[in-house]
Amino acid sequence: MVLVLPACGWQGRAVQAQDRTRAAAHRIDTLERDHARQLNDAAQRRAAQDVPHAWLAGRARPLARELRLPEPLRRRIDATLLYTDRPDLPQLAQRIRRATAIPVRILPDALLPPERFLPRLNGVDALDTHAGTLLRRAELESGPQPLADLLDGLAARLYVHWRYQAGAIEFYRTDTRVFDVRMLAVAAHTRSQLGRSASGKAEGFDHGMQTAMSSGDGNGLAALRARVLPFLSKAGVVSEVTANGGALVVTDLPEILDRIEAYVARENRAATRRVRILLEELTLSRRDRDERGIDWALIFSRASAALNAAGPAAAAGQGAALLGAGVSRGQWRGSQAMLDVLAEAGVSVHRRSIPLLTLNRQPVTHAVHSTFSYVDHVQGGVIGGTTAQPAVVPSISVSQKRETVGTFVTILPDARDDGSILLSIGYDNSYAQPLRTLSFGPADSQLRVQQLNLDGHGTVQQVALRPGQPVLLAGFDARELDSDTRRLTRGAPLLAGGRDSLSDIQQRTVLLITAQLEDGDV
Repeated sequence: MVLVLPACGWQGRAVQAQDRTRAAAHRIDTLERDHARQLNDAAQRRAAQDVPHAWLAGRARPLARELRLPEPLRRRIDATLLYTDRPDLPQLAQRIRRATAIPVRILPDALLPPERFLPRLNGVDALDTHAGTLLRRAELESGPQPLADLLDGLAARLYVHWRYQAGAIEFYRTDTRVFDVRMLAVAAHTRSQLGRSASGKAEGFDHGMQTAMSSGDGNGLAALRARVLPFLSKAGVVSEVTANGGALVVTDLPEILDRIEAYVARENRAATRRVRILLEELTLSRRDRDERGIDWALIFSRASAALNAAGPAAAAGQGAALLGAGVSRGQWRGSQAMLDVLAEAGVSVHRRSIPLLTLNRQPVTHAVHSTFSYVDHVQGGVIGGTTAQPAVVPSISVSQKRETVGTFVTILPDARDDGSILLSIGYDNSYAQPLRTLSFGPADSQLRVQQLNLDGHGTVQQVALRPGQPVLLAGFDARELDSDTRRLTRGAPLLAGGRDSLSDIQQRTVLLITAQLEDGDV
């Protein structure tokens, strides 16, 4: 009973391991088939966008114009401007003040020529002063209308704006706004390199994953300032970028400032998005090994036979069942026939999962590494004595080298407004085989060095994916089939003595990546 209970527990664990193995194999097969067919199910994406709960969506809408007007202009005051000439802005301001008894103020920038606020177009240098003069004069407005509508028409005709501020109607043309830029003060630089190299320093293969951060240079803010410049008019001004700055001060026309505000808000939303990434490496290994052999030792000296059987512990090979028949007495004493059989099968699943979280357009590097040292150079020599004492003292110089192996991942995400995610990925997984010792020189004074053998796999690539959709980045499928037959002569049967061995090793590796978006607080 004591022997049966541990066997039952082991059998249960073996069944669980086989179930997990079959599940992993089914998942790998499914992913490979989906990648081969390039499955793109639009129905599932539409279903994922359906939220079965009550929710509010949409942007805030401004109040009606009648509610935003100042108190003096809310009253229904119809005004009519009568003039025979085409007056300019100062003349109109004077007549409005006389008609409504409301003070009118004109800022200096409202009197500048409109041609100073043309877009920054290449090749447009000459200014049409005649057109600018016509724009600075208003035409007759027919019929009575509310004062607010009258001011809107005059502002549109004269290419200016008006507002009620500090108890007076104010005409202006430019405005100044401060745009907060939500970008990190540190600048991140990333480098991913993998492949063969012709230089001697890399010794034929160069691989490296690195992310460096530096503060105070303001590269992100300077890049945003460069993208804002095309929005400005010829008279528009944007502040210079300073160290550790986080805002842009822009002076230009209000309609241009509105476009810049919308663009900066979109950049802030993109910069504060969080991207959650899951990188998985699945490796499925299967090994089948089968051996069988018969060994005859015919030393028939005396007659008497005995039969014995031994278990795997006494077999020639590890884990092999052995059946032997021998003659221990008689004239065939010492004669024996040995039959050994070995059947081995095993499956292993190795899963490596790397979860990462980073800001949009910010690189992230993850490393799980191990560093070790080994002897790569040994130099021997002798140190001689003086002429009177020619003693010789051996001298040995040993040089060690350090090597780092492990898993290195560098990812740079770029989440777009349409929901897609662009990923730049660098992945390198290297591991060291057991060190081999090489000896040189005579037996009494040998020099030994250690030979290093590194294995690994990796990829550097760019992919586009949808949130929550696993993507197969790379895969590796290797199969090694080895067959060995030993006989006394070619074509002889196994019964005559010999050994047959068959080994089948299969390894399948897939690299998967999944990304999810998390909006910031902008």
